[in-house]
Amino acid sequence: MEEKPLMPDLNAPPHQQRDAMPPRQDADGNFLVPGYKSVDVGHETTEPLKSTEEKTRSQKVKALILTGFGINCEEEFAAAYRLAGAAPTIVHLNQVLHGHVSIHDFDILNFPGGFSFGDDLGSGVVLANKLRYRQTPTGRTLLDDIKQFIADGKFVLGICNGFQVLVKLGLLPNLGGAVTPEVTLTHNASGRYEDRWVRLRVNPESNTPFLKGMDTLEVPVRHGEGRLVIPDAATREALVAQHLNCLTYTDFAGGPTDVYPQNPNGADLNCAGLTDPTGQVFGLMPHPEAFLSLYNHPEWTRRKRLNPALSEEGDGLRIFRNIVEHVEQALVALPDGPHPPAPSPAGRGSQPSADGQQTEPNSANTSSRQAPPPHGGGGRGVGSTESRSIAGDVFTTTPQQWQTLKEYGRNMRKQPTEAEKLLWEELRGQKLGVKFRRQHAIDAYIVDFVTIPDQLVVEVDGAVHAEAGQAEYDAGRTFTLQEFGYQVLRFTNQQVENQLDEVVSAIRKHLTQINQTKHLRSNS
Repeated sequence: MEEKPLMPDLNAPPHQQRDAMPPRQDADGNFLVPGYKSVDVGHETTEPLKSTEEKTRSQKVKALILTGFGINCEEEFAAAYRLAGAAPTIVHLNQVLHGHVSIHDFDILNFPGGFSFGDDLGSGVVLANKLRYRQTPTGRTLLDDIKQFIADGKFVLGICNGFQVLVKLGLLPNLGGAVTPEVTLTHNASGRYEDRWVRLRVNPESNTPFLKGMDTLEVPVRHGEGRLVIPDAATREALVAQHLNCLTYTDFAGGPTDVYPQNPNGADLNCAGLTDPTGQVFGLMPHPEAFLSLYNHPEWTRRKRLNPALSEEGDGLRIFRNIVEHVEQALVALPDGPHPPAPSPAGRGSQPSADGQQTEPNSANTSSRQAPPPHGGGGRGVGSTESRSIAGDVFTTTPQQWQTLKEYGRNMRKQPTEAEKLLWEELRGQKLGVKFRRQHAIDAYIVDFVTIPDQLVVEVDGAVHAEAGQAEYDAGRTFTLQEFGYQVLRFTNQQVENQLDEVVSAIRKHLTQINQTKHLRSNS
């Protein structure tokens, strides 16, 4: 009788992963971290994580690429970062959740495409819930770590399924800053899986460094649930007003289109990608990592024949080059980590002291400060020497800084820009239900408008913010304000002067979401 072949027992429990024990180390102290490709142990590797010492400039940028549970585009992601000059590391999500790998050791966190958990409960839903609720050995969730990662000035990229995860988590678009879902991605309007090439246009007003200097690009889509749905007009207006709809599907003439198949999924606003208000979190449905070389394109032979000088780089590679160069410049300028706020190139915001030295944020001890008197008047903080924690009283500055800043604040209130005057008329007198102050001091800065109880800062940026060097200052200023617990909304003079209703609507939407979050917390 012929013997039956020995088949695996499908009812047996899966092979136990080797993450119950501490990770092994080699003779030099390098951790030997398994880089799981799947639960199949035949795909393990024990290649040690590379040391950060003695790296060249192009190797300083470190990109962490998560895989596992059905994610399948991690290798293309890694290839993109290698071509862009970065050092990619692929790890199974469990290695992060079990504390073997920390996202804080990297500069860019990446969520690749694929079909996480089979999209069984909807694209990205299960993985998003795992990040939101699964605690790491420190007692924190990975979402907690991601929020800290962003607050530290670092960057997050999600493509296709990774974009879906960021949206379901609430990291995109994150208009209210509460990291709760505000839009969703659902089944394509065509009712079918779409696998085709599309043309995209970059929003020229977008502030994300991922898309810096780009106008159009052509990349493939491969998804069944890529249609962005915006629930209400207020959210739509806020996305448009803040230029968070950073990529749109276009027709052959380059104009935005809702016509199938140029718009493959019927997305609201013809949206192919979103960024958050900081520009640090970026997600898109198309696959730039699938167009790294001209030879990835189905028409490369014809195009190369018509134009022999055509670049052999694919359009998608520009996104990875952009973010690597952006992070690289910051690391070269300040190699010891996230940069502190730089002096203002325009001399506005952080001001020189009486002896001519630039007033810098007091970073020596951010856990203990003295509170300033509001606008030079009496009241809380006057003559006080007691320390107050940042958590309990984040609106603080030292008495010495206040003496320097108060005259500048008064002068700026007397000589506002036209945009500042227009917006102040909409904010003053608690017209939005909260008390706003204008030209108010926080640490070494004077902010345009602030509502202290809601910890919301609104800035109106003039032409000076387009000057060289100002971007680094703005990033550092925002970093410090966020470190103190403030959320920052930025608008240009042109937005306030030409789209005032949309700007006010965005602020009102933000305040509503803040109050909803407070209510939920008070009832929890």
